[in-house]
Amino acid sequence: MLTLYDHPRSGNCHKVRLLLAILGLPYRRVFIDVLSGVNREPFFTHINPLQQIPVLVDEDYTIQDSQAILLYLGHRNGPAWIGHNAREAGDIGQWLSFAANEIGNSLQPARLFYLLDEDIDIRTVQTKGMRVLRILDAHLAGRHWLVGDRPTIADLACFPYVGLAREGHLPLDEFVNVISWIDRIASIAHYVSMPGLPP
Repeated sequence: MLTLYDHPRSGNCHKVRLLLAILGLPYRRVFIDVLSGVNREPFFTHINPLQQIPVLVDEDYTIQDSQAILLYLGHRNGPAWIGHNAREAGDIGQWLSFAANEIGNSLQPARLFYLLDEDIDIRTVQTKGMRVLRILDAHLAGRHWLVGDRPTIADLACFPYVGLAREGHLPLDEFVNVISWIDRIASIAHYVSMPGLPP
């Protein structure tokens, strides 16, 4: 049985839950209350010294970081999700990096500013967030998915914090190609939601 250490409001955890649901993989969820500092307690620091969620445990193997977990699950149970050839794999890798860096340093902290009142330069991260949304909207013009002709982990990696952009007070509805892409992801069989994302 897979074990996922997560939090229900984390976009990074959601992308893992989403792929687990799509692949039909049973798993056990362990709630980590990061707002109360549970992620800094010794038992969790032993699991992940970085004190971050999500973490996936598969028997004797422990893997941290949502992008890495998506890759692992794709190799383990869903090879179509990680690329049919070297070029697709390269393109997917670029979008995983985009999710971790560009999205992770813009849309994600903008949301945290309003949800948790964190000490964040909101103007800077919102400006970066607008650039992210413009890049995505331009890329999705005339195409359904980020890579190839089907959804891949590239889409799942970028989806949660883009879909939650309104919580960072960003004008998501202005980006019609992104909105259509969000709707397509929400239509994938066995899609699961979280607060702030399409039901």
